[in-house]
Amino acid sequence: MRLKTRKVRKNITISKEAEEKLKELAEKEKKSQSEIIEELINKVYKEIEKKKKLEALKRIIENRKHFEGIDPNLTIQKIKEQMGSEL
Repeated sequence: MRLKTRKVRKNITISKEAEEKLKELAEKEKKSQSEIIEELINKVYKEIEKKKKLEALKRIIENRKHFEGIDPNLTIQKIKEQMGSEL
């Protein structure tokens, strides 16, 4: 059973042109204006999250040269063991 999300009332100001487009979208999609706005917010948010993840991946790729030669199976425990044996 899915719980209904609690809704919050917001008072926003948009241009007359945006209002007309919002009304038209709501009519065409057979949804409320609030649903249209919420869907558009979620769509933009997902795109932003996608861009953030791609940027993080680019940084990882750019920095991979710093990790060349490191054993990917190396654990903190193994490092501690190696350090203990060198002391």
